[in-house]
Amino acid sequence: MKFELYFDGNKTPEGVSCSYLIKNKDRVLFEETKILDSSLTVPEAEYYGLIYGIEKFLEYSNSKNINSKDVELEIYGDSQLVVKQINGEYECKKPNLRVLRSKVKDLLKDFLSYKIFWIPREKNLVR
Repeated sequence: MKFELYFDGNKTPEGVSCSYLIKNKDRVLFEETKILDSSLTVPEAEYYGLIYGIEKFLEYSNSKNINSKDVELEIYGDSQLVVKQINGEYECKKPNLRVLRSKVKDLLKDFLSYKIFWIPREKNLVR
């Protein structure tokens, strides 16, 4: 069973937020934006978008009796830093980002498989 997760994080003069979108084939299951603490950086916001998206999918799969061990998750984000840190292509030097990366990796252990891809901002379905 395949699902897609798109994530994003933003910091503007108005504040910091993260978003995620979860879909199955052409059907959007969830889309949400969360307001975050204004002291967070853009990479932290990006990580939170990914974390909240995975957590929401796990809640959904539990409610629908879908075993996450049967799920292939494709993840898309426009943060090259986050994607390459998760894929192990970039070192994760900042302690706060290492904690967030570890949280993501722990959540992803529950899936049959996952792949995370960098996409250009204009192709990200969530903003």
